[in-house]
Amino acid sequence: MRLFAKLLVVVVALGAMGLALLALRQQRYEVSNEISRTHNRIVEQERARWRLRAEVARLSDPADIRAAAERRGIDLAPIQQASTEPEAAVGSKSPAGKPAATKIPAPAKPNAPKPKADSRDRR
Repeated sequence: MRLFAKLLVVVVALGAMGLALLALRQQRYEVSNEISRTHNRIVEQERARWRLRAEVARLSDPADIRAAAERRGIDLAPIQQASTEPEAAVGSKSPAGKPAATKIPAPAKPNAPKPKADSRDRR
């Protein structure tokens, strides 16, 4: 009878370990599925953001932006100096309706490299 009890305890213990293993595997599948869904949501939000950026770029006119900045007293400076005359004249028009060839000096670039963003900083 003692041998039967020991065998029963071993079978029950193995069954419990098997069930625990199945539960852990199921949790791993659920977490993996949740990560995949979250990744898909992030991709869709990025696509929506780029669609909105494209829409804003399509609807905005550089001359209108300059006029609005002047009304609010904001000084605009280019990100980088234009390499050609047509690039410098984008958005500014002369009274005759032709693009003006005025160049705006670019701000001085700092020599120090920008620190890389840490993945923990993004939320």
